[in-house]
Amino acid sequence: MKGLIFEALAPQADAASNRTDVACFIGFAKTRAIDTPADIRQWLQYEGWWATDTSAAAQTGSESLYDVPLPIHNWEQFDQLFEWDQRVYGDENTIGASYLGAAVRSFFAQGGRKCFVISLGEPVSLDDDRAARDAMLLQLVPNYTGQRSHRSEWHGLHHLFGLPEVSFAVLPDLPELASIYREDTHIPVDVPPPEPEFVECSQPTAAAEEEKQVINLAAPHCTDSEYVIWRTVIRRATQWISDFRRDVQLLAALPLPQPESEAARDLLAFMHQQAWLTGNLDTSSSIATAFLQLAYPWMQMSYAGDLPANLEPPEGIMAGLLAQNALTRGTFRSATALLLQDVIDAAPQLSQAQQFGLNPAAPPLASPQAPLIDRVSLIGPTPDGFHMLSDVTTSNEINYRQANINRTIGLVMRAARGIGEEYVFEASGERLWQQIEDRLGDVLAAMYARGALEGRRPEDAYQVRCDRSTMSQQDIDNGRVIVNVMINPAASIETMRIQLAIGDGGRVSLSALGMEAA
Repeated sequence: MKGLIFEALAPQADAASNRTDVACFIGFAKTRAIDTPADIRQWLQYEGWWATDTSAAAQTGSESLYDVPLPIHNWEQFDQLFEWDQRVYGDENTIGASYLGAAVRSFFAQGGRKCFVISLGEPVSLDDDRAARDAMLLQLVPNYTGQRSHRSEWHGLHHLFGLPEVSFAVLPDLPELASIYREDTHIPVDVPPPEPEFVECSQPTAAAEEEKQVINLAAPHCTDSEYVIWRTVIRRATQWISDFRRDVQLLAALPLPQPESEAARDLLAFMHQQAWLTGNLDTSSSIATAFLQLAYPWMQMSYAGDLPANLEPPEGIMAGLLAQNALTRGTFRSATALLLQDVIDAAPQLSQAQQFGLNPAAPPLASPQAPLIDRVSLIGPTPDGFHMLSDVTTSNEINYRQANINRTIGLVMRAARGIGEEYVFEASGERLWQQIEDRLGDVLAAMYARGALEGRRPEDAYQVRCDRSTMSQQDIDNGRVIVNVMINPAASIETMRIQLAIGDGGRVSLSALGMEAA
């Protein structure tokens, strides 16, 4: 033994559940053939994702990193772990980026600071058929079976059961998995000749720079029937979030439509024809909910060029912008004021009529007076560069249409959950009720001071009540603590009244959610 080597590891901090800037990317990218870094292995063991043992695999760091959440704090850390840029497109000589890798890259490029990445394996092969793609879609968003007692029973999206920091869920591979690769998707790519470069005769020329890979494939496009597959997965994901993680928002890119399809002719009309925006999640086909934020169109980024047609689904870009917005301005503010970085172009380019036109055939339950820009978070050019032109959810309730409203409610729920976990073993009674009321009041006072809530006086902006008027005797006997919270979000036109129920284990649920005129 020649000596001792001391390896300093960062202390394992508890999850900061009040953060509103952390995204979770769930998709497919091959891991690199390296030993698991010690800090990642320690975190996975500390949080219970891996068992702490002395097996050969655990000692050598050769455990699988698939289907477990990995905390990622910068782009270099992700690049160290994943072969995200070695995906084979077609033949082995055509190498590019995976959609998961591209989304994480854009997240950090647009201002994100921390995310979790869950890779479920290698990306889909272009030759994989419908059955193989459907199996991968079930990996992304499994059918909920009620099994959630142990981390080993969680897969894909369901890992959010154990990630209280996460505010945004992103599924970058979804559009490609919903569609099928078609032989006619090869597109001609004009590569301009290199500019002449003159050097002194006495000066040796440097080795020629490796030519940049050009992937002459079209981006994935969905037929009308493939949109139904995409919608089914989106609905399954938002339903699970609505049931179990109401403080999380799903960010999803609308797939590009196949040329000559109904969706290509009129996207908003197609969404209404498919009943995507009719009613709410209780309706069989609807994806109209405050927990879903759609992004469109697809983006061409200056730092990319390694994806088919150089087009990137915009949800990773939007996740980074929303993270930057939360860190610098407050999650309760709209992100439309922030400039997107390194955007070259968007596809397809939407006309004013496409953005602002109404669909007179839309039923009353689908907000017929709402144009596409009010149902989808559109990205487009402005005089000073590319911005999010709208920061909206798909909800039919106008009070929840603005996405920053739902983010504000999510922040209140996170605070309530933390308080509930702290007092979970306290006896229910006037003393506990007053403590909860005071603690939540402090949180709302801080939000009011920062502009998240509006009102001439604090009592106009928020109210908290936790006493016998909010609970029945049966609730008290069963150990349920119910808090009535009224908030007046700064961006809303109406007051929202929220009822938070703190149950066993500090779990917080929205047992009732209503609105009344301010």
